[in-house]
Amino acid sequence: MNCYKFNFLILFTLPCFLFGQDNIISEFKIEFIIFKYTDFETNETFKSTLEIPYEDIIYLSDQNSLKKEFKYSNFSNMSNYYKNLFSNNGLILSKLPEPIFRDSSDLNILEKLKNKINQNPEYQLIDTKSWIQTIPSLESSKFLHYEDIKNYGFFLKLYKKRFMHIDLKSYLGTFDNSNNKTNIFIDVKKRIFDNEIHFFDHPHFGVIVSISGI
Repeated sequence: MNCYKFNFLILFTLPCFLFGQDNIISEFKIEFIIFKYTDFETNETFKSTLEIPYEDIIYLSDQNSLKKEFKYSNFSNMSNYYKNLFSNNGLILSKLPEPIFRDSSDLNILEKLKNKINQNPEYQLIDTKSWIQTIPSLESSKFLHYEDIKNYGFFLKLYKKRFMHIDLKSYLGTFDNSNNKTNIFIDVKKRIFDNEIHFFDHPHFGVIVSISGI
């Protein structure tokens, strides 16, 4: 019972300790909206295919995700994730992994935009996601991958060089083991700033991302 209580305290108090100190780690809340255009016209042909990463991936898994493996998920095994931070001498911050993700279930910045999309017949809201994470250097950054039963997915990596950057690969459809290809996708890398709303467009769908420091 005492061991269970100790692990329980680690799970809920350690993030507050680590992230509450500005000189150690900064956290950012990420909010994500994906939607379809209900009536689109384009003369473009989409013959190219999305190149997806196969290394340095962390999986976001929830009740709607197609990937149910938790081996690499920072969301799903938080207590085990922190066990290697402690020794007989206490907390070892040098063992802190990067980046660190924490789940979040609500939208703040993008809530009004989500409601406007829902009310506009020109758009069809597909889904919204939100989470909290640290944003490390490019060398320590990893892609967060999510694929949903609503027939969409994304790879999202945020990192810092001199400025903050985003690497987003979002797509409609799914990847299977026999044919990991899709030609309806957004693939963009760009410099960004926090506390801004970023819109990424495709003739079939759009993605809105908010990154705000907390």
